[in-house]
Amino acid sequence: MKVRHIILAALVLSLSWTMKAQESVPANEALDFLGFARDAAQSGMAGAGSSLTSSPAALSTLSNPAVLPVAVGKADAAVVYSHTHSNNVGGGVAVRLGKGFAVSAAVIDQIHPVKDFGGTYGIFAPNDLIVSGGAGVSFAQHFSLGLSLKYVQQRIMADYSVSSVAFTAMAQYRLGGFNVAAGVVNFGAGVKSESGQVSPLPSSARLAASYELSLGPGTLGAAIDADYYFSRRAGVSAAVQYGLWDMIYARAGYRYASHGAVYPSHLALGLGLRWRWLCLDVYYLTASAQIGNSLGAGLSIRF
Repeated sequence: MKVRHIILAALVLSLSWTMKAQESVPANEALDFLGFARDAAQSGMAGAGSSLTSSPAALSTLSNPAVLPVAVGKADAAVVYSHTHSNNVGGGVAVRLGKGFAVSAAVIDQIHPVKDFGGTYGIFAPNDLIVSGGAGVSFAQHFSLGLSLKYVQQRIMADYSVSSVAFTAMAQYRLGGFNVAAGVVNFGAGVKSESGQVSPLPSSARLAASYELSLGPGTLGAAIDADYYFSRRAGVSAAVQYGLWDMIYARAGYRYASHGAVYPSHLALGLGLRWRWLCLDVYYLTASAQIGNSLGAGLSIRF
């Protein structure tokens, strides 16, 4: 019970901090890669589906830790890879420690093309790093809470990097095949430049909902995730997926985002293959100048 009380207190505190975030902030966010979907199944749905409980939850600490206590079996593990304008590799694990309680950890490394900074600094490949850990706990039969903490670093040159710490706090309600989640994502201190100007993180208030029902020999699911960024931008992802015999999953989604949003408008197509405890998810993103036409995949294991 003591752990549950700590998570509940942290969520209440996060909501009070969120109110302060309504103050005027600079328009351009720092460490914008924090705002992208990393889970392969969610990427195939254009970022929607963070509230779904049927998919492995190994990377849920990055998007919605409240799903952890209701989506994890004994343990989930995953590795992911994608290529947009950079190479993105990462992985995560989620473990159930008791009835209604689970923890998770994840690492994402985003490696950019090699750049030549001249004779003084030489050749260097900039990279972005996310390290996250979180926990979720369920209350009664229908409610769960989750909290995760992220360390974020952007190494621009061999001897220069910027970093920050952010947290995500979410609450989720579930009833049958219906799930709805709400909270604050990637909230934390911004990055201060040498001139003293502070650029905020891509923090947002998020509302996510999903519904799954049996249809024919499979399951039809629909999901929507909406973010209001504290930089006064917004983005909405909507998607559908159909799982045939719990073995083959077809996904499609579209994200609409206001101009300048860190996670831009794009179309996504996804395919998932499951066999017992093994899941392979692939996705393709297109219709976006910022993301470009890109392919990604994730391999997950559910114990």
